[in-house]
Amino acid sequence: MKTTHTLSDLAELHTAVVFRDQAPQEHPEGNVRALAIRDVVSSTPVNWSELPRVVVAAKYLANCLQEGDVVIPSRGDYYRAWLFTGADLPVLPVGQLNVIRPAATLDAGYLVWFLNLPTTGAKLKQMLTGTSIKALTKTALQTLEVDLLNMGGQRRIAEIAELAGRIAAIRHRLTELDVIEVTQMAGLFSHLGGDDA
Repeated sequence: MKTTHTLSDLAELHTAVVFRDQAPQEHPEGNVRALAIRDVVSSTPVNWSELPRVVVAAKYLANCLQEGDVVIPSRGDYYRAWLFTGADLPVLPVGQLNVIRPAATLDAGYLVWFLNLPTTGAKLKQMLTGTSIKALTKTALQTLEVDLLNMGGQRRIAEIAELAGRIAAIRHRLTELDVIEVTQMAGLFSHLGGDDA
């Protein structure tokens, strides 16, 4: 049986840390990996362990993502949600991002699937504020109505969505490898002078 609840009834929401004076600089020995809006608006899946390392004060570590958190932009025209599945270092969301931490009654993978549905995307667009630069505020996002299945149903959908994501990632990687192979073949052919013989 499906019920409907506002997102604020099913999860905690908070915004990412905003460094107004000086943004943390990349450093090979940084204590966290920084997740910015540019990382989540990309068409390719977020690779959490390849995000840039930065050094931040210990007081910011409490703002790092926890496994199962859901991240969605808070500005712009593209509002794809991503599930944080862990990384080799703590990941600190910075800038224009909303972070959703589902309660026990809401499966994080199901929430990501629900947020990325075209019908949900249309609802999110109606919640945007601003004229030249659109914004999806935490307050507006809290009012989003979420269709909730029982936990078994949520998990089945989450598993199917996760499998579809893995297939898409493999296809993307195969396309990258095809481009590399074609480039190398073209380079070899060019080096040989382009003769057929």
